[in-house]
Amino acid sequence: MPLTPRPNDHLLDWFRRVEGRLDENDRRTLYSVVISSGGLTIQDLGGIKMLDNDGEITFFTGGADGDWVRPDGTPQPITYIADDRGHWRIAVFDPQPRQEGYRQFVAIWDHSGNIILGDDAHSGAGLARPYIPLSVSGVFQDWPVTKATEWTTLEQIRYNHQHPKIKVDVRIATDHPDTFGEIRLWADPAGVQVGETRQVRFLQEMTGFRFTPPTRWAEMGEIWLQARRTSGSGGTRACIAYASGEQT
Repeated sequence: MPLTPRPNDHLLDWFRRVEGRLDENDRRTLYSVVISSGGLTIQDLGGIKMLDNDGEITFFTGGADGDWVRPDGTPQPITYIADDRGHWRIAVFDPQPRQEGYRQFVAIWDHSGNIILGDDAHSGAGLARPYIPLSVSGVFQDWPVTKATEWTTLEQIRYNHQHPKIKVDVRIATDHPDTFGEIRLWADPAGVQVGETRQVRFLQEMTGFRFTPPTRWAEMGEIWLQARRTSGSGGTRACIAYASGEQT
């Protein structure tokens, strides 16, 4: 026998039930989502917030209002990563956007809440933290000296192998016009020379070395500044003016 059509009110009820289920799905928590080509775009300073099981925010990116708004009154876009205590560890932001000119900077905090790394946003170049110590060397008369004709260690650098390269600048001169000498850098405990041998004459000069340290990462090592006289009656003087680790 033929099907009897449902009354229009039954069909309307069915559509309402379907619409309700779709609306419920829209509000439902997503437990697993895969986003392929096209990506995800969040507009109008909307954000993403990640909470751990204790309710602490461990990641946030989006707009911040209140005291954090930009000078024009709009929310400041910030991003930060926090540890499981909710303490910030990495961030891009300006904590005082209405003072000293609005400019965001990058910061890394230690466990106690001290900024240990940050760029100098106000100048636009270089580090704000950490402070880097500067090298000091004495006047010519105080430079270490040797009249020996065999290699003699004048100064030593002790380092922890963290950077792939080490840079060393050395002040050199002999102390008499008839005197010539040489300097070199010697690595201990590897027992090898690093860099080439440099000539020294009766003229105050600066010479530089840049080399790969002959140690493994995180090992301790030493670089010895060595000198010798090759001719004349005076002495060969040299001192380390600057030494640091560097990138490749």
